[in-house]
Amino acid sequence: MHDTLIGCERRSVLFAMSDVTIAHAFASILASRGHECGTAHSHDEALEKADCDVLVAELGGASACGSRCDGLELLARLKNTPRRPYTILIANGATADEYRQAILLGVDDVVERPLLPDDLAGAVEASPASHVARRGTDTPTALKITLVALPGAAEAAARDTLGWCTRCEVTPPSRARIGSAIAEIVQNAVDHGAETIEVSATIDGRSLEVDIVDDGPGFDAVRTLTEGGLGRAQALSEELVVRSEEGQGTSVWMRFGVTTLELESDELIDLTDLDFFVPATSKELLTTLSEEPDAPVILSPALAVVVGRLLVGPDPRRVLQAAFRS
Repeated sequence: MHDTLIGCERRSVLFAMSDVTIAHAFASILASRGHECGTAHSHDEALEKADCDVLVAELGGASACGSRCDGLELLARLKNTPRRPYTILIANGATADEYRQAILLGVDDVVERPLLPDDLAGAVEASPASHVARRGTDTPTALKITLVALPGAAEAAARDTLGWCTRCEVTPPSRARIGSAIAEIVQNAVDHGAETIEVSATIDGRSLEVDIVDDGPGFDAVRTLTEGGLGRAQALSEELVVRSEEGQGTSVWMRFGVTTLELESDELIDLTDLDFFVPATSKELLTTLSEEPDAPVILSPALAVVVGRLLVGPDPRRVLQAAFRS
C-alpha cells in the first residue's frame, strides 16, 4: 500500500467515461495513490463491473449527447441495485435540469470541471470504505471555485455556483438572484484588471453566503456602492459588504435569504424551466388548480402572470358567442 493512503483505506474505483484517454488518465492518478482502478466504455460493461466501491461517470456536455457512457443513464440503471457503488459525477457544462435529475437518481457527489487531480482524489477518498454503507444523497454545504479572470468568467462562476445551489435544493427564484449577483461581481473583477478570482459559498438553513475575492488593483472603499455592478448586486442580495484597498485586491461578501424545496417529492410540479405553455400543459395545469387550489406548483414570475390571467379569463363559450355576433 502506498504511503499516500495513510489514514485512508484503499478503494476499488471504476471509471465509466466516453473518452477512453481521460478515463485511463484519471485511473492512473488514483492508482498512483494506491487505489484499485478499472475502466468501462459502455453502460453494459459498467453494470457488469459495478461491484466496486466508487463509480465515476460524466454529467453534462458530451455525456448528454448520445455518448456511450452517460452518467444519468448509469444512475437510472443502478437506482434499484441493492449494492450500488458510491457514485461521483464529473460535471462539464451541466444544466440545472441535469443536476436535478442526478439528485433524484441518488448521486453521491459531483465535482466540477476543470478539476485538479487532488479534487478527484479527495472526492474518492471521502467516500465510505464500503459501498454498502453509502451516504445517500447528502449535499456538501460549501463550495469553492477559482477562476482565471478572462471573458466568460462571470458566466462560468454563475453556472458552477447555480449547479451547486441546485444540489442544495435551492429554489429557482433564489438561484436567479444569486447567479445574477455573482455574475455582476465577477465581471467587475474582470473589467478592473484582476488575474484570478475565488468564489466561495456556504449555505445554512435559509441563509446562503457568497464571498468573492480577486487580486485586482483594488479601489478606495468610500466609493459608492450604487455604481454599476456593485449597485445591481446590492439590490439582489440581503446584505453586501465590500472590502478593498488600492493595490490589495477586493473582497465582496453577500448574504442571500433562500428557500429550498424537496426535490424528491413526487407531488411537486416544477414548471420554472418553461418559457411558455403548450395547450396540453395549460389545460392540465388549470384542471389541477381547479381541483386542488393548494397544489405544490412552482412557476417563474412570467408564467405566474400567464396562469393568473388564464384563471380569471372569460368562459370560452362567451368568446365564441361574441365572435359569431361580430
